[in-house]
Amino acid sequence: MLELVIAVSVMLVLSAITLPSAVQSLSNYRLNAATTSLQNIIETARFNAVRLNTKISLRQTVLSGQTAFYVDLTGGGYVNTDPIYLLPKNVQVAPAGAPAASTTGLANTAALGAGCITFTSRGVVDYTTCGGGVQSVWFISLGSVGTNASYRAITVTPMGQAKTWGGTGAAWGSM
Repeated sequence: MLELVIAVSVMLVLSAITLPSAVQSLSNYRLNAATTSLQNIIETARFNAVRLNTKISLRQTVLSGQTAFYVDLTGGGYVNTDPIYLLPKNVQVAPAGAPAASTTGLANTAALGAGCITFTSRGVVDYTTCGGGVQSVWFISLGSVGTNASYRAITVTPMGQAKTWGGTGAAWGSM
């Protein structure tokens, strides 16, 4: 009986040691999945602009209390046939404590302008619709809600290329 109690005690101690690491890993996995999904919806907007030979915008809004990004195919705001990605409730846009956009090392990096990115029929970013005519690299940062100090970001260059970044400290690193 004593051996069983000792074995169970050892298992409980090891579980207590590994549980925070497992929770952190799960949180990072969810954040990576959200970042990948957001990058995919950005690419969907770009590909639809080229495919339809017109300007198409990716817009940010709030639906039922959740942050949503959607491809505005009609140009008239969100309709239920637009491709959409709802951020999970445990992921937030522009979290406090995330590294600054300027630490990516990319020139003229700015936060997502007016909550949208517009692509032209050539797949490049149009700054007259959403950016006030100022050409820059659009930057969207994401972070987990809670104590996780891990962050992810997506940049969209003037040529329309989306890239994922990771950050835990004072600067962003390429992923």
